[in-house]
Amino acid sequence: MARGRKSQGGGGGTLLACTRAIERQDEYKKNVTLLHANTKIIAESLSSNSRIANILENSDDGNSDDFLLSARNRLKAISEGNAKRMYEIEYFVDAMKEVLGEVQNENQVGDGEEGAEAPDYERSIHEAMDRIQQQGENDPSRVAPEDHEMSTEIRQALGEKIQKRSRSSRGGDDDEDDLEIVNNQTDDARSLQCPITGMLFVNPVKNKVCGHVYDRAGLAQMLRARKTTCPVAGCTDRSVTNDQVLEDEEMKLKVKRHKTREEGEKRKRELEDDDDMEEGEGGGYTVLE
Repeated sequence: MARGRKSQGGGGGTLLACTRAIERQDEYKKNVTLLHANTKIIAESLSSNSRIANILENSDDGNSDDFLLSARNRLKAISEGNAKRMYEIEYFVDAMKEVLGEVQNENQVGDGEEGAEAPDYERSIHEAMDRIQQQGENDPSRVAPEDHEMSTEIRQALGEKIQKRSRSSRGGDDDEDDLEIVNNQTDDARSLQCPITGMLFVNPVKNKVCGHVYDRAGLAQMLRARKTTCPVAGCTDRSVTNDQVLEDEEMKLKVKRHKTREEGEKRKRELEDDDDMEEGEGGGYTVLE
């Protein structure tokens, strides 16, 4: 980048904009993660073993199969779009980091010649984004959107068998055999409980290192006790910190669904009890001689 005199306005504004964009990286990704969590919940409801799928597959409507196929393909397309958005966020943040370094370097060098043209930081951002995105898309180690974790999670939620392709099939050097992954997730109450508190999650957070989920309050309690080992049996992460965790939107939705289902079952039982009481009160009769 050509350097002119130090620009207090443009450089200062660009510095602030870049810093804020970098700091908001998790916020950008959170919106995509929330969409992914909702997509996964819907995918589970349309899986081959789900109640909805069984009803549709056994219905007399000739369009049911087409509807299921279309809905499942749509969910998979959404998951690939989410993967692309994640990549775009990373490209954008990397570009902002690059321009931030340039701005900081300009400020350290100090004033140039009087009257020299100030750097065009806006153009630098666009150029950096284009260059980083092209590098990322041409990187042979980059996982394609259809093989991204978000895409495979949706296909697993739909009950599909996933072929985990080896690195050699993606251009890498690893010749390990392909692994078949079958969805075997459970959604019982135990899977919705914090491993620290033993209670249903209220504010679940997922460990980015090991993938285990804790309640925010439980994690704070554990860290106050100066314990840093992941509480899940068998986990090797022995340095858990607050910086390692992100809000788990999918778990929030699962807990909400569980509570809604429990509340519905409770209301059903109450209605059945009321009906039994009414039948008991009015079910007898007296024979007059």
